[in-house]
Amino acid sequence: MDALARQVVYQVFPEAFGGLEGVTEHLDHLAGLGVTTVYLTPIVPAPTDHRYDATDLSAVDPALGGEPALERLLAGLHGRGMHLVLDLVLNHVSDRHPWFRAALAGDPAYRGFFTFLPDGRYQCWKGFRGMPELDLAEGAVLDRLYRGPGSVVERWLDLGVDGLRFDVAQDVGLAVAEDLAARVRERWPRCLLIGEVFGYGGGWCRGFHGTMNYYHQNALLSWLNGEIGAVQANRAVADVREGWGLDGALRSWNMLSSHDTPRLRSALADAGGIDLAQLAQMTLPGVPLVYYGEEVGMEGGADPDNRRPMVWDPARWDRGRLAWTRKLIALRRGSPELMSGDVKVLGDRLPGNALVFLRYTEQPGEAALVVVNAASDPLRAKLLIPYPHWPDGVPLRDALGQAGEVTVRTSSVALDLAPRSGAVYRAVEPLETYRYFKPRNRADA
Repeated sequence: MDALARQVVYQVFPEAFGGLEGVTEHLDHLAGLGVTTVYLTPIVPAPTDHRYDATDLSAVDPALGGEPALERLLAGLHGRGMHLVLDLVLNHVSDRHPWFRAALAGDPAYRGFFTFLPDGRYQCWKGFRGMPELDLAEGAVLDRLYRGPGSVVERWLDLGVDGLRFDVAQDVGLAVAEDLAARVRERWPRCLLIGEVFGYGGGWCRGFHGTMNYYHQNALLSWLNGEIGAVQANRAVADVREGWGLDGALRSWNMLSSHDTPRLRSALADAGGIDLAQLAQMTLPGVPLVYYGEEVGMEGGADPDNRRPMVWDPARWDRGRLAWTRKLIALRRGSPELMSGDVKVLGDRLPGNALVFLRYTEQPGEAALVVVNAASDPLRAKLLIPYPHWPDGVPLRDALGQAGEVTVRTSSVALDLAPRSGAVYRAVEPLETYRYFKPRNRADA
């Protein structure tokens, strides 16, 4: 099974934990949640709180604890078998960065690092003058970023960082992404490379292992808020499978909130909708990403309100949310088909307002039927399942314990789900004297 698809990512805005030492102090909480990988937004020196405008791409900000704090965090993570992914910006720097200051001063060694217009203005990210864009067609820039000895990328990976998430990947470009990935994989073959694609990421896995899957996020939240119907929600799952490819879809990060979007309690109208969103997130192809505090029900609107300090007082936690999150993560990590299986969309053939899909591996019977009913009415329908390895008569039980058992009859089941509820049906062996899934039929037999 692909190790990159077995992850559960937890995103941290370091200031919200009191710096890197604060993250290290709370690793037991993350491990208890079922997290395998911590993803940090930028930890470099910068004039802003978000730190996507670095004044030094290779340093750890002393305000966050400096390099010693990063080394302690890495030791704590690796000692628990966990991993660290850092946020890296290759597209732009701060206008206070020494490279840009030198370019403004006319230094010929740095003038070509940026694109200046005849009137003295310069290319900057989305028009923000404080973020001048690097000229990624300039070989000297690429050498400093990732191609040459002592490059920015080499610096972080030599420290023991396990992966890199590249900001504004669409601005970085596919050619640079592919070149960077090829060079990184030669020396650090296990390094995870994720691109931030704030939209449809189909095709971007040519350069990255996967993307931040904002397409799934938009589809799920829009569906559960009533902005789109089940037809589009189901189609979005197929879109990702087709556009990303199976490996790309499995390795991409499925988030419901992030440092760039409102938190779930602000994005969805009711707790039931949040339950359904999390159920879909943990069972769709892809790596689930939990934004810090979502597991205890933190609130927060648009940036910067979504970056409030982490709530560590258990009296203020939503205990039901924490239990549900842990349950879903445990279900995913205990189900090979949910971590690395393919997907077949089935909800587009049903009436009502349900997201339905089958996850399955090459092993006969290793499959899960996921049904998320967002309607205010029960879902009662016969569903044909074009899957050859659930024999007639095999019982399917809801791994969540919310829906009743159903039985496969000629590759179909009679669904009966309550309003605003979900189920993850998996086959069971109910008989002592008969095996539905015989060892001789296994793919590795």
